[in-house]
Amino acid sequence: MPPLRMLKTFALIVVLMISGCGYTIQSRSDLPFSDASIGRIGNMTSEPKLQDIMARTLSEVLMEYGFRVRADAPYRIEGDITRFDLRILSEKALTATEYEVVIEGSFRVIDIQKGSVTTLSEMKSPFVTSFNSGGRIESVIALKELAIATGLRNLSQELVEKILAQKETGR
Repeated sequence: MPPLRMLKTFALIVVLMISGCGYTIQSRSDLPFSDASIGRIGNMTSEPKLQDIMARTLSEVLMEYGFRVRADAPYRIEGDITRFDLRILSEKALTATEYEVVIEGSFRVIDIQKGSVTTLSEMKSPFVTSFNSGGRIESVIALKELAIATGLRNLSQELVEKILAQKETGR
């Protein structure tokens, strides 16, 4: 089989597989809006710097979904991280060996031109990330920071998916 024909056949098979599995190819025209800015992210918890990590992570996730993040965008996303818990799940010889990080938030999308606000429902679990530790305090802190980054990434992805769902439901 000539290489061009093999390439066309392979591309057709991939398209059929993707369309048959429930996945769809999304374009920029499928987005409810194309440009967004990140407004104030509040941290209502006692854990420092969550708001900075969330703003950076949310920007990255928005770009991954095809949005442009610009300061002068007609839509602004802002909100608050409302809960952060670090819980001990298990211990061994009176030393904590497994922890759980729980993060929750409340966010809104503001249409700056119209002045309208769309409040997205409170985002809660599954932003629970656990990690094991049994070593030195430095490794526990490093694992905690990694778990926080993972939890905030999950929160950001859920936020963007709720924004995309707004267009599908017509709100």
